[in-house]
Amino acid sequence: MDGINVGAGVLLMLAELTGLIYGLGINVTSMMAHGATDYSFITAYVAEWIFVLIAGLLMIVSGVRRN
Repeated sequence: MDGINVGAGVLLMLAELTGLIYGLGINVTSMMAHGATDYSFITAYVAEWIFVLIAGLLMIVSGVRRN
C-alpha cells in the first residue's frame, strides 16, 4: 500500500465533498431564491467536483493495490 497516494486520494475526496456541499447547499438555494433560470454554472461546478471525486477514488485504489 502506498500511503502517499491513499492520503492524497482521501484529501481529494474531502475537497470534493466540501465543494459539493457548498455548490448544492449554498449556491443552488441562493440561485432559486433569486429566481435564476440558467443553471449551467452550477451544472458545470458539480461536474467538476465529480471529476475530482473520481480522481480521488482512483488514487485511493491505486495506492491500496500497490505493493
